[in-house]
Amino acid sequence: MKTNRFRHFMYSYFTYTRGEKNAALVLCSILLVLQANLWYRHYYLNPEVFIPNVELKLAADKIHLKEKKENSYTTNYKKREEIKLTVFDPNTADSSQLVALGMSPKQSSSMIRFRDRVGGFKSKEEVKNVRVLHASLYEKWEPFIELSPAKGIKPSGKFQSGFNANREASRPKWIVLDLNKADTTELQDLPFIGSGRSKAIVSYRERLGGFYTVEQLKEIRSIPDSVYKIIFPKVKVDGGPYKKLNINSLPADSLRHPYINKQLARLIVAYREQHGVFKSPSDLKQIPLVDEEILRKLAPYLLLN
Repeated sequence: MKTNRFRHFMYSYFTYTRGEKNAALVLCSILLVLQANLWYRHYYLNPEVFIPNVELKLAADKIHLKEKKENSYTTNYKKREEIKLTVFDPNTADSSQLVALGMSPKQSSSMIRFRDRVGGFKSKEEVKNVRVLHASLYEKWEPFIELSPAKGIKPSGKFQSGFNANREASRPKWIVLDLNKADTTELQDLPFIGSGRSKAIVSYRERLGGFYTVEQLKEIRSIPDSVYKIIFPKVKVDGGPYKKLNINSLPADSLRHPYINKQLARLIVAYREQHGVFKSPSDLKQIPLVDEEILRKLAPYLLLN
């Protein structure tokens, strides 16, 4: 009974005659035609309405921001052009004077900290190497720089990792460190050389078998060119390498060196077994991987017995 009642209910409310169905189809068709006409008149004849208001606002904001940046750049450029340079001493100039000469307050503070750390500038080249000083600004400064002796300026231990003030005070100023003899503690007396860089120098020295030139410091990743230029006058190399490689007797595993990779070591041994011992370093040129640069670096470390 319940099923029959439900079926009767459905048939009563959801069953249509053929005429009613046809009328509904016609009505829906008319509505679709009217809606399509509205879309055509609204969108096709007025294409700008496709851009939502939000996108229009974003586009306007983008243009406004671009104009603001251009105006700001123009203003800053004019301010820099209006800088009046006068003769000054980078060893005595304070932050306000450096700002007046074209630096930002942050850049001037960094330059003063750098100056205190290295104990004052001794040449224009050292001023040029200040990282925060832009090259174009230095070119404007150069004719107006008058360096006085850096009197009363001592390297600051506050900013230098591993700096030992007592040892620095007791060390004669003319002493230059020998890279093949100095330990990690002595190396930390150098500007910008802390415990990490001193360990890297000693580690690379052991792998090389000793330095034969100060320029080999450039091959250490943790020592950038700016640091190398500062410590270059304070270091030297006496005696050259203290450990050499006998390429006529050592196996491939014992030939490993910063200038000899695993593949080159095997080629050296293979060439030696096929052609006999090496009589001079230039014989290495017969090996494909050895060019003039590698041979120049390797020559001081080669032993031919």
